[in-house]
Amino acid sequence: MLRKFLDDRLPLQLLWLILGLFAGLVYALEMVGLEASQTLLSPERARSLHISQMLYGFFPLLLSLLPFALFEKEGVLSERALAHLGRYFVVWNLFLLFMSMAILFGNIRGLPFYDFPYELNFLLAFSGLFYLLALLDALRRYEKRPVWVNVSLFAVIAAPIALVVLMNPQYGQVEKSLIGPHGDNTLGMSFTLIPIYYLLIKLVARKEFRPRWHWLWIVPLGGYIVSLVIRNFVHPLSYNEEWFFQYLTLLYLPLLWVWLRDAGVTFAANPYLILSIAAFVFVDVQGNILFIPELRELIHRNDLVVGHAHIAMGLGVAFMALSIAHHLLPELFRRVHAIVWTALMAAMAGVLSVAGLIEAGLVDGTVEPMLIARSAAGAALLAMVIALAYERLALRLNTPLRLYHAIGFVGDAGGGIVLLIGGGVLFELLGFRFTGTFEYVVFAFMIGTGLAHWAGLHGEAERFADFTAQVRAVCASVFAALYMTGTLDALALLVAVYDGAFALLYWLFLRSRA
Repeated sequence: MLRKFLDDRLPLQLLWLILGLFAGLVYALEMVGLEASQTLLSPERARSLHISQMLYGFFPLLLSLLPFALFEKEGVLSERALAHLGRYFVVWNLFLLFMSMAILFGNIRGLPFYDFPYELNFLLAFSGLFYLLALLDALRRYEKRPVWVNVSLFAVIAAPIALVVLMNPQYGQVEKSLIGPHGDNTLGMSFTLIPIYYLLIKLVARKEFRPRWHWLWIVPLGGYIVSLVIRNFVHPLSYNEEWFFQYLTLLYLPLLWVWLRDAGVTFAANPYLILSIAAFVFVDVQGNILFIPELRELIHRNDLVVGHAHIAMGLGVAFMALSIAHHLLPELFRRVHAIVWTALMAAMAGVLSVAGLIEAGLVDGTVEPMLIARSAAGAALLAMVIALAYERLALRLNTPLRLYHAIGFVGDAGGGIVLLIGGGVLFELLGFRFTGTFEYVVFAFMIGTGLAHWAGLHGEAERFADFTAQVRAVCASVFAALYMTGTLDALALLVAVYDGAFALLYWLFLRSRA
């Protein structure tokens, strides 16, 4: 059941991943001279969209399937739970749309990680209600709840509350940790990964798995609670205090090794999980080394520091999510993708490390070639994800009407997205007037028409063709009227001709064949 659930929703989720990677590529190219400040993907917006999609898009949605994959393994997953889970996906995807548009139009908070408007956190919290309903439906089917189920239930109840409180601009923990090394927050973020690793290991375990050595996660958890009390109620943490809390993360390394050994999890069983844990180990050790003040002053004083976050998020967290995708759809998320992805992220982190050392004055050289190499690795990763999405879609354009819908989708949805992002520049190049107001509404309408063509590719092709043709005819008449009264320039005539011709193509030549 869960396999089909993911497969049905995968195209949209891959779209968010592609969007995030594309924004990251644009930002990387802007660092080597691309001028995009006149588009919606100016450097600060491109960076914000990239990071926000990585943190809130494809990967967390995949990770949220983890408890339900275990429920299915234990025989307690129902269609009713999947229906609630589907509603959770709907609301979360709506959040991603609102978040992306808010960032593109410049509504950003200037934070390093949580850069979208704070109010959108309430939409995330609302999605959590449906997730809770899905979880409760599965829980009722247990005669005796396992410990991991109770932990998951507590996390789902606490997460929306923590989200709204910690992200608050006035009193949230995020705002208080923007300055300084924030080692205690690193400890907290690392701890949140440990229960997820436990559930992933349990999911792919080749033999009965009973976790041991609990003190190795209890001690860091206690340290994080103490750090929150000190930071919020006593005094700002000193560098040495943050250093101490940061080093507690090293206790997670033997814990993960023991869990993997006890569960019999190997690279062959799930390469994404093994590579994720390897990335976690690398980042943990590297991060603690970089916490040494003398090294931090040399390397971390510039904007292009070692590729620490790229390994942590791009491999560690990303592969946690992809290990679930591999478990459910192994024929699509194959081992070769894991290896290529790892090589590209390692190359990206490597060249960023060299760039950081050059900027710090420790190595002679120029930064630009390193940034170009980073962009090339990002472009290759984006191409691989696009190829994977194309493989999943496998659309057959075996009738004239299906080809008509495909052209309509690419022309309107694809063209609308291009115009939404860079319409100001394109209008100027073509000599059209651009006010930056109503044009965006038109671009959004174009995307909507394209999505209607997308629906026609997947069913009821004639009905959706009729619908889009009628919409195009109305739009063509309005734009033609606005052009003839002199209200709009020649662009209105171009739109009228395009939409009118597209509608006539269907009515005159394709409708009789449908």
